[in-house]
This record gives sequence, C-alpha cells and structure tokens, in this order.
Amino acid sequence: MDDFTAHRLRFVAEAQSTIELNEHQGSAIRGALFHALRNRFCGNRQARECEVCPLATTCPVATLVSTLNPQSGRGRNVPRPYTVQPPLPGRGGHPATLPDGRIVFRYHPGERFEFGLTLFAQALQLFPYVVLAVHEFERGGLGRKTQQDDGRWRRGRLAVREVWAENPLTGERQSVLSARERLVQVPDVPITHAQVSKFASGKFASGRFAGGEGAGGRLGVRFLTPTRLVAQGRLVKPEEFRFRPLFQRLMERLEALSRDFSETPLRFDDPKGLIAAADEVRVVENRLRWEELRSYSTRRRADSPTSGLLGEVVLEAEDWSPFAVWLVWGQFVQVGKDAVKGNGMYRLVW
Repeated sequence: MDDFTAHRLRFVAEAQSTIELNEHQGSAIRGALFHALRNRFCGNRQARECEVCPLATTCPVATLVSTLNPQSGRGRNVPRPYTVQPPLPGRGGHPATLPDGRIVFRYHPGERFEFGLTLFAQALQLFPYVVLAVHEFERGGLGRKTQQDDGRWRRGRLAVREVWAENPLTGERQSVLSARERLVQVPDVPITHAQVSKFASGKFASGRFAGGEGAGGRLGVRFLTPTRLVAQGRLVKPEEFRFRPLFQRLMERLEALSRDFSETPLRFDDPKGLIAAADEVRVVENRLRWEELRSYSTRRRADSPTSGLLGEVVLEAEDWSPFAVWLVWGQFVQVGKDAVKGNGMYRLVW
C-alpha cells in the first residue's frame, strides 16, 4: 500500500448549448468519457465489447472502461482504476421536474460546472489518453438529448476550459490543461498513503475525540452520492445500516485496487479481528434515506439499478484507531457498487 496513490483531476467545463443531466450526474459523465475514449482510440470497432476483443489487454480504452487482467488472482475482471466525482445537487445547474416526476439539472450556454476524475496508482500512465480524448468528449456532448435552439434533438455541447490536479489533504493545486494555451502537464500532486496516515492521525487525535489519541467518540459519515452496499446477498437499506458492511466493502475495495494497480498490495494483519471490531461500532443517529435510481448502459443496451443510501449516519466507537486510515482513504476511492459512475462518495464529519 506504500506506493498506492490517487491522482485527483478537476475539470472546469462551460456549457455551449443547453445541457440536461439527471439529478445524480456521474453516470452521464462516465458514459461520455467511455464514448470519447472509444471513438478516439479503439483499434477494433468490429468487437462488440472489450471482453471479446483480442487487443483488450494492451488497449487504453479497455484499461479505463472495461479493465481485464487474465493474470489477476481474482479473475479477468478487476476494478476500474478510476472514479468519477460528479457535480453534487445544489452546486450549480437549474433543477427542473420532468413530466414523469424525475428531477434534472440544466446548464445554460455560458454557465460553468465542475466534475472530477481520480486515477489510481499505475493508471496515471493513462493520463495522456484522457487529455487527448477531451476534444472528443466536447464534440460528443453530455447528458440527455434535448431539443436545441436549431430545433434538432441532441446532447448538450460543452467546452473544457481547465483541468487541475489537486490534493485536498495538502491543499496543493496544479494546472494540467489550460484552454487558453492548450499546454498539458502530467499531474504531480499525488495523494499518498503517508499523507493519508498523517491526516488520519491528526484528525483522530486528542481534541477531536476525548480521551487522547486513538480514543473513541462519535463520527459522522455523510453519503454524498448513492451508496449501494450488499451484505449477505442483500442490499443494505437505511433502517438496516451497520458499520460492518460499509467497512468490509471498503477493505475489499482497497485490497483489490492496491493488488491490481500498485507494487505493494494491501494485506490487513488481522482481517477477522478488524471485522469483529467493526461489528462493535454503534449507530447512534440514523438520518439515511434510500434513493431509487437506474442507469442506462449503451454498451449493454439495458439499464441497471444504481440505487443507494444518501444522507448522514452518526457512529460511536470505543477506539477508532483501527479504522482511521482506511476511512480517510475511502473518501478518495469511494465505496460500494458503481464508483466509476460517481456512486459511493462520502465525507467524514468530525
């Protein structure tokens, strides 16, 4: 885990025509990114999907959007080495209600909005492909097809004005793409395991929780985008929420990402003991709700449920130190199903 890193990119875009996005906008951004990469770099358009393409293991499109690794210890399909951070409801856009009751957000020409893309560890090597796909991303449009000013139905067009690399732990920012100059720099402000460990020890030290460093206390977890957790084959609904399923899914995700994309895979010293300790964490306030949501896949020509938990839960533990570093990492890797579509974003609230 020592050389596992996260590289967070922040895109600043400007609507060129009306853009209409569903309330949870990550699926549209991920879909537009998939098509931009495929249209720009796919060398075998005859293949219906990446899984049946003989070029998949050496193709940047497959690595970013349909990661396959026949040598992986967990089978050919491995986690995608990135996540999307969509615009959050209430932070830009104009809400509107469709006739079927769905809420959408509209961005009018000239309005700016931001979204994020986080690449993990060795996936930074694919950063040039992401940047080169920006023009295709702009041309292909974003969101739902709507009737534009010329009377035609199409997705809204956008222009990417800036791309920044940022590290929320240190406050560092670096311009990696400027529309004015169109100069590209490789991101060099990684989020590292050492930084996460330092941040976690500071936040969980005395003064934050009574009783000294590593002591217990109350901690809020605020789910910013739908978070879909499964425990014992069943979806975790708001009234059934417990800390253990959340932490188990986070452990599995961190193990998988570090195993497939870094040189020092994470291995928990006592996973059974850690899970048993997670079972002792108590829910003291539950303000969660269930968001019903479906996402359409043009690749599969079908939609699938991406519903999940939203809202905040307050937890109490006798000792947070076994969980602290991993909970901070979870704010960057996200947790649960469909993280590549922006799901599973959460924020710790002290």
